[in-house]
Amino acid sequence: MKQALLIVDVQNYFINKNTQHVPGNIKRLIETNDFSVIAFSQFINSPDSAFVKHLNFTGCTKSPYSDIVADLKPWLKKDNVFTKCAFSIFTNPKFENYLQKKNVDELVICGLDTDYCVLADCFNAFDRGYKVTVIADCCASFTSGETGHKAALGIINNGLGEII
Repeated sequence: MKQALLIVDVQNYFINKNTQHVPGNIKRLIETNDFSVIAFSQFINSPDSAFVKHLNFTGCTKSPYSDIVADLKPWLKKDNVFTKCAFSIFTNPKFENYLQKKNVDELVICGLDTDYCVLADCFNAFDRGYKVTVIADCCASFTSGETGHKAALGIINNGLGEII
């Protein structure tokens, strides 16, 4: 099995008291493991998105808010950041093409929000045949705090993948 670390939406906009521990934890995870493939999803909202139309959410449209946090910049490359305007990075076909080119069959997933984008990526990865592992202390919920985080981990653990 070839693993890839998928870092979901760890962007300036999504850092608050619930999530501020996540960038440092992910940095330590990368530094203490040997991930041959690291990929980032980056949420960039747009005026015509479902987030604006249905939720009236107009945030995270431009830099510096949409930027990946500084702690993780050493691992950014020109070919490993995939943008989206949806809950799941699998809406960007370039992402799955990247995984196929790298012969990835297991995703180790971390990032923000556990109960939205991380969970959506777990469902989509599982449906496409990837083995799914989520690093619990490298995830958090910007919107619903510990309650949402734990609820999503329970869903993942009950049928989508392994929680570490």
